[in-house]
Amino acid sequence: MHHIGITVPDIEEGISFFKAVFGAVEVFRTGPFDVDQDFMENKLGAARHSKIRDLVFLRCGNGTSVELFEYEGESVSPPKRSSEVGGMHLCFEVDDVDAAADRLRDQGVELLDGPNLVDAGPLAGFNWIYFRAPWGLILEVASFTSLGYEDTSSERLWRPDETLSAEP
Repeated sequence: MHHIGITVPDIEEGISFFKAVFGAVEVFRTGPFDVDQDFMENKLGAARHSKIRDLVFLRCGNGTSVELFEYEGESVSPPKRSSEVGGMHLCFEVDDVDAAADRLRDQGVELLDGPNLVDAGPLAGFNWIYFRAPWGLILEVASFTSLGYEDTSSERLWRPDETLSAEP
């Protein structure tokens, strides 16, 4: 996967959050888009009257990049709950989920219950915790060495290639 795009209410807050929590690096930003209403509706699926104030690409370690958008012209509504259609979360793999949770708590990030270690089934060995970005987006950090499904399947989930350097 190349990138995940997220609309945020305040792009500077979003950049600061991803830098502080994930060590993200700002790669580039575009500034405002100079496009017409047809472009917004037909190419982006956005409201005709909306405008893109800014767009920034962030590199987050050796994984998928994050693209943040800030629009104007739309009302701000809270992100959908995990249980709602269209609800989602992003998961970042870390070396130690307990240490990551402690660091998040120290930064004042709102954590849900956990960390949680799965002890049986296909996800056995998965240690995880959900938390919220300042604008309500659900995120997750997780750590594991192997998962239960690996005992019965030759297929493997994608994992970041630890041999790649995060440096450009």
